[in-house]
Amino acid sequence: MRVLLFALLEIVFSPLQLIGSLVYAFRVRFVNMPRGISGTAYEPYMARLLFHHTTSRNDEAAERIAPHLPALSPLVLLMIETLVLAARWSDFRGSFLAYPGPRPSTLMTFISHRTHFFDSAIAAAAATDSLIRQFVVLGAGWDTRSYGPLPGGADLRALAGRDSGETLRFFEVDESPTQEAKVEALRAGGIDCDHVVFAPTNFNQQSWLESLTEHGFDPDSPTFILWEGVTMYLDDAAIDKTLSEVAGLAPGSRIAFDFFSREFVFGRRPFVVLGSYAKYAMKSFYGESWHFGISTAAPAHERAREFIEARGLKLQSFEAFGREAERGTPIGGLIVAGVPANR
Repeated sequence: MRVLLFALLEIVFSPLQLIGSLVYAFRVRFVNMPRGISGTAYEPYMARLLFHHTTSRNDEAAERIAPHLPALSPLVLLMIETLVLAARWSDFRGSFLAYPGPRPSTLMTFISHRTHFFDSAIAAAAATDSLIRQFVVLGAGWDTRSYGPLPGGADLRALAGRDSGETLRFFEVDESPTQEAKVEALRAGGIDCDHVVFAPTNFNQQSWLESLTEHGFDPDSPTFILWEGVTMYLDDAAIDKTLSEVAGLAPGSRIAFDFFSREFVFGRRPFVVLGSYAKYAMKSFYGESWHFGISTAAPAHERAREFIEARGLKLQSFEAFGREAERGTPIGGLIVAGVPANR
């Protein structure tokens, strides 16, 4: 009954949602792209915004910056609000609105899976017994984890260094146009961001680590790096360079990132059709292409471990998008890798 009511409400709201989708596409193409602002940053952000509105994951900061982001006009936000209303009035959430989401995850639900995985990894890194003293969001986009409590009420600023008296230092790294738009949105939304050091970086011309160091980052202090929704848009050389730089940080440092499978990114079996279509859709809508993936041919966990260890890091956690069966090939995965204590 709930599914039927949700479907009926979606039919009623579909004209508004269609208009909102068209406005969103227009603004991404003619507002975002000419200014060099990331378009793909909206994908994980809008999922978190939906989780917030359907009360499955609290993210007040995401809600407060929404009206001030370049592609989110009132008509676009109305598209989101009608979907939320349909979910509330029907009491139907569905797998695509669920947090932490179903396991195994699918292409429709992997963002929920990814969000929960990173939330958990960050909370662990900020625990009172953790050595982590710096929190870096690499390719930050519209991420809001530095500006309020994580799900469950844990606050990064309150948790880190509670026993030692030290405070957690926050850094965000991104291209200047995206970062400038985010700072404007944070300030317009009345969100305190004075505790965050923004390190604008042209990734084609400058190392992210050099930019961070110029802005006060200490490579000898244990660091947690969040690298969400980025790897697939980089080439193999850029991935290797980033991970080698992480491997040179203080022992106890760690990086959490996601990836698509090499089979999915390059349209190989078993994703010949799905992978090729998804890659084409991303390129045609956002103008951004996929270039990188890690093979997830069975055994996916072992392939992830070999990839990480070959770059001087230690695999601490791995979860696959999809079923990691004996003969299965997940569409991607999630990794937490750490700098060994005996580096």
